[in-house]
Amino acid sequence: MASDSTPVLLAAAALVTVLFVVSIFKHDDPSRKPLKLPIIGDLHSSPVEKPLSNWDQWIKANGPVAASKLFGIVPMVVLNTSEAATELFGKRGAYYSNRPSSVSMEMITGAGPGKSKFTLMHDYDADLKLHHRMLSPSLGAVAAPRYQPLMELESKQLLVDLLSATQALGKDDAVMESTEMHHLLERTQASVILGLHYGIRVPSASDPVFNRIIDVHKKVTYVAANPGLVDFVPPLRHLPALVSPWRRAADKLFKSQSELYLFLLYQGMNAPGWNATKQARAVAAKHVEDESVPELDLAFTLATSVQGGMETAPRQMLWLLVAAHANPDFVTRAHAVLDKFVGRKRLPRFTDRSKLSYIDAIMSEVMRWRPIAPGSIPRRADKEDVIQGTRIAKGATLFANTWAIGRDKQVFGEEVGDLGAFVPERWLDVDGNVRTDLPLAVFGQGRRSCLGKRVAADNIFMVFASLLWAFDIVPVDEVDNMAMDVTGFMTMPSEFRFGIKPRGPWVEEVIQSNWKGVETDLGKVMGEWSDVDT
Repeated sequence: MASDSTPVLLAAAALVTVLFVVSIFKHDDPSRKPLKLPIIGDLHSSPVEKPLSNWDQWIKANGPVAASKLFGIVPMVVLNTSEAATELFGKRGAYYSNRPSSVSMEMITGAGPGKSKFTLMHDYDADLKLHHRMLSPSLGAVAAPRYQPLMELESKQLLVDLLSATQALGKDDAVMESTEMHHLLERTQASVILGLHYGIRVPSASDPVFNRIIDVHKKVTYVAANPGLVDFVPPLRHLPALVSPWRRAADKLFKSQSELYLFLLYQGMNAPGWNATKQARAVAAKHVEDESVPELDLAFTLATSVQGGMETAPRQMLWLLVAAHANPDFVTRAHAVLDKFVGRKRLPRFTDRSKLSYIDAIMSEVMRWRPIAPGSIPRRADKEDVIQGTRIAKGATLFANTWAIGRDKQVFGEEVGDLGAFVPERWLDVDGNVRTDLPLAVFGQGRRSCLGKRVAADNIFMVFASLLWAFDIVPVDEVDNMAMDVTGFMTMPSEFRFGIKPRGPWVEEVIQSNWKGVETDLGKVMGEWSDVDT
């Protein structure tokens, strides 16, 4: 008992000392007092069930670059405009591409300082650049079309599953819980992500591999979003497991991750057809001359990409249903567009996309209106700097405020509607084409932007097109579109109910006929293995 409690007491004492002595933030105007609370963790003034309810007021009060101190001590800078985020994370990205120290994320991956095998938290060094190089050919524009047959397959199953659910609930007046829809979207997304990475398909939510992955993801996400004492007092990482509860927990999670990720790696290597595992190994063989990339490192690199893809998109897609309550008119227009360019005798395809700009606009507006990570993943300042009169201390933590950037009047304007409203039309130009000059901050900026944003956008497009082609979303209860749950760095709508019904008798016939005899062998769906030009 004593051996377990003594390190905790020592750590607590050390933490208090550290918090009293650490203070490195400066501002050009010494009379300007730092804010008492940062925009993140604003638990004192925002309702827990509506964590973003005060953000707009916070932004107005503190301007485009907000200086803050966590606990009144730890320096923090929040970037509230696209201009500020692009300037620092893009133009000055050489000094803002590393992450703040995350001892916990290093310990649970068996890594040293700045070297977390969970590449999202790895410093931007030569190792990370290599791992990005291994993933980029699999996730970029060249490879993305390879996944479209897989995405169409999984969207077809989503429609079959939804049709079965509505029939079980009452065909013409089905009322679903958002949690049930989340499970369906989660299976759909997982099957796409695991298929493209490892050649593994998830036929149902009861699939044991799928559930094993979900279980590990939850544990890793919890550690990433909840820093422990070792993150504030790094020397604690050196305590042996015998007297360190943090080390014992970290070693246990590292072991379970390693076993799972190596299992998945071998599945990918032995799967028929093309997948990202084979592609990554081919890139590594070309570009690593002295020695091969350790299998465990490669396994973690792929697994980081998988976790990012599986966790985020289902939560993001749920906001479509909330938007349908906030502005049902866009659903009506989407139905008309799909009827005109797809018709009622077949399902949407990627070959229709050039004519379905409005569906792309809906997708972009969902990600602007309710970004999955409103505060983004933090960066670290590697030198002292100044932007718009605010001094940034070396070592300070910076956030791109995705929520605020999507409401930047200098970028989006308000000609087609209030920036707090859901208005897909803001993403269309005068000719009805999708605007490419507007930022989607949810994918990040600069060198740490999401490698898989093209793949993510493609799958969300296909899911949205399929759902809106087949179903009418009917408000049942009043839905508070600001109510959300926070998991790690991510948000999702708080639980709500919605009505969903097929748009007509033709829907069931088309869905069932398209599913009958569909090819589910991923070796055939993904095509033969061939190296993407690297």
